[in-house]
Amino acid sequence: MQQKTDWKQVERVHEICIMAPTQQLAEKARAILHKRGITDVDVFLASNGRREIIACARALAAKGARIIISRKGTQQIVEECTELKVVGLNNTLTDYLRMLKDWGLHTPGLIAFFTYDPLSREVLEMCKMLDIEVKNYIFKTYEDCWGCVRSAMADGAVVGIGGAWTEPISKELGFPHITVENSEDTIVSALEVAEQIRRVQHEEAEKQRVIQTRMETYQAVLNFTHDAILSIDDQCRVQVLNPVAERIMGCRAADSIGKSVDEVLPNTLLPEVLRSGETQTNQVMMIGKTLANTNRIPIVVDNQIRGVVATFQDVKQLQSTEQKIRLKLHEKGLVAKYSFSDIVGESKAIRNTIQIARSYASSQAAVLIHGETGTGKELFAQSIHNASSRRDGPFVAINCAAVNNNLLESELFGYEAGAFTGAAKGGREGLFELAHGGTIFLDEIGEIPRETQVEFLRVLQEKEVRRVGGNRVIPVDVRIITATNKDLIQETMEGRFREDLYYRLNVLDLELPPLRERGDDVRVLGLQYFRKLCGGTVSAQQEKRFLDMLAQVQDYAWYGNIRELQNFTERVHILLQNDTEINSVMTEIMRRRTSGTPMERKWPGDDTAQERKALLAALRNHPGSMEEAAKSLGCSRQTLWRKMKKYGISRG
Repeated sequence: MQQKTDWKQVERVHEICIMAPTQQLAEKARAILHKRGITDVDVFLASNGRREIIACARALAAKGARIIISRKGTQQIVEECTELKVVGLNNTLTDYLRMLKDWGLHTPGLIAFFTYDPLSREVLEMCKMLDIEVKNYIFKTYEDCWGCVRSAMADGAVVGIGGAWTEPISKELGFPHITVENSEDTIVSALEVAEQIRRVQHEEAEKQRVIQTRMETYQAVLNFTHDAILSIDDQCRVQVLNPVAERIMGCRAADSIGKSVDEVLPNTLLPEVLRSGETQTNQVMMIGKTLANTNRIPIVVDNQIRGVVATFQDVKQLQSTEQKIRLKLHEKGLVAKYSFSDIVGESKAIRNTIQIARSYASSQAAVLIHGETGTGKELFAQSIHNASSRRDGPFVAINCAAVNNNLLESELFGYEAGAFTGAAKGGREGLFELAHGGTIFLDEIGEIPRETQVEFLRVLQEKEVRRVGGNRVIPVDVRIITATNKDLIQETMEGRFREDLYYRLNVLDLELPPLRERGDDVRVLGLQYFRKLCGGTVSAQQEKRFLDMLAQVQDYAWYGNIRELQNFTERVHILLQNDTEINSVMTEIMRRRTSGTPMERKWPGDDTAQERKALLAALRNHPGSMEEAAKSLGCSRQTLWRKMKKYGISRG
C-alpha cells in the first residue's frame, strides 16, 4: 500500500488510486485499506483546487493509474482532463444523518446543503420527517460554489453542509460550514466498484490482446506464407489478396479489393464453388504464364456459404523448394540411407521380420524395435522411414547411451540462449525440431534417465517440445521409432523405466532375430562382407577358403550378431591376404571369442513339455533376475519372454 500522499514523489502507482480532497479522508482511506489488508490501492492528497487536481490526475495516469476513486467535484475534473475511469464517493443518507446529529437535529433555522448533484429523495424525506428546514444549493464548478454560499447567506441560512470546495469559501465569507466526510461503508463500496471495473478492464484487455494477436497472426500468415491467397465474399467480390497472389496474378491488392473476381482474374472457378459449396483441392490451372496448384474452399458460417478462399502454389517453385530441402538434409546427414532391399538374408526368421516391418511403414504409430546388439536395429528403422509417407522428410538418429545424461535433454529438446554455461548464442534447436515432418530414431531408449522420460512422454502426448530454459512450446510432427536391447518390461517392474512411456512407445512391436536363429544367413552375410572387403572381385579359391573357415565356426552363437560377424570376416580377410597359416589362428580366434561367454545351449529337444519344464526350472532357480534365468538357458531375455508367453508362464 502506498504510504506517501505526495503524488509528485512516486515513480509508479497501482491501477486503483484514491484522490482525497482532505487530509482527514486520506487518513481514513489508508486506515481502511490497512484494516482490510488491501495492498494494491494507493492514496494521494489533492486539496489545493482545480489546478492541482488536474496535475495530480494526469501524473497518476502517466504513472500507471487506470481507475480513480474521488469525491463528486473531483470526479468531474478528472474525467474532463484524462481518460481515467472514475468512481465517485457518493454521500449516503447515513453520512448526512451523522452530520446533522453532530450539528444538532433541532437547531432552528435554515440549513443549506451544497452538493454537486441534487440531494436524494431519501435525504429530503428524512429532513421533512425531522422537521428540519433545508435548501439545496447545486454547483458544477468551483466558481459556482461562491454563488451558492452567498445565496445561502442571503437566504438567512444558519449553517452550510458541503464538501472540500465549499468549506474554504464559507470560511473566507464567515459562514458556518460542516464538511461531510464519507463513512467507511461508502469508501468500501467504492473500492468494490473499482475492483469490479479493474477486473472488467483486464478481461477486456485480454480479449483485445487475443483479437489483436489473432489479427496479427492472420496478417503475418497472409503476408509471409509461400502460398498465394485470394478470397471472395458471397457477392463474388475480392476481399483478400496477399503479396504472393499479387506477384503471381500481376495485380495490386489496392486496385483489386472490392472488384468482381472475374474482373481481376478470369476462370478462377470461385463463383462455381460459391454456388455448389463443394471443396476443390489439388487442381492445376494456368495463371498467366504460371502453372499453379490450387485449392478452393467455401467459407461456411451458420450453414450459409459466405465466400470462398483459394490458395495457389507455383509448381516450379514447389519443385525448386523440394530440391533445396533435400539438398540441405543431405548436407546435415538427416537422411535415411538404407531401405528393405539392403537387408540381406534368406532365412524365414528375417523374411518374416521384414514383412512385419513393411506393414508398420504404412502407419504413423510409434515403433519399438527389440534386438540384441548388432542385429541391425537402425537398418530396420531407416527402412521403415524410407517405405513410409515421411520418406521425403528428415531422418534423425541418436544413441541415447552415447550421450551424457546431463546433455541428453538439451540434445533432444534444444535449448534457449543462456540456458546453461556454454550454451550457444541464440540457443539451438533440438533433434525433435530437426525431425519435424519426418522420423526420429532413438537407439538404446532404455538408457534415458527418469527425468528425461517425463519430458519425452509430454512430447508424445502433446506433439510439442519446450526447449531447455525456454517458456514457449514448439509444435512438432514427428514419427517415433525407438530401439533397445534391454528388457523394458523388466525395467518398468524395477522402476527404472516409466510404464506409461513404455506403452506409448510400444504401439507397434518389432523383434529382430539374433544371427544364431537365422540359419544359413551367417554364410550369406559373411560371404557378402568378404566380397566387399575384396573390392568386389573374389577368386573361387579365396571364396572357398573363406567358406571353409566359416564352416569351422558354424556352431558359434555370434553373441555380437552381425557386427561380430563383420569383425570376424575382416580379420580372416587380413589373414588370407598375408597367407598366414589359418588353422591354428582360427582356433585362437574362437577361443578368445568364446572365453567367458556362455555358449547358447540347445533347448531340450523339440518336446514342448520338456521345454516348458526347463523354463519353469530356470525361473524357479533364479527368482529375482530374468537376466540370470535367460543366461542359464543360454538365450536372451527377449527369447525367454517370448517362450514364457508361448507357454502361458508368468513370473509369479
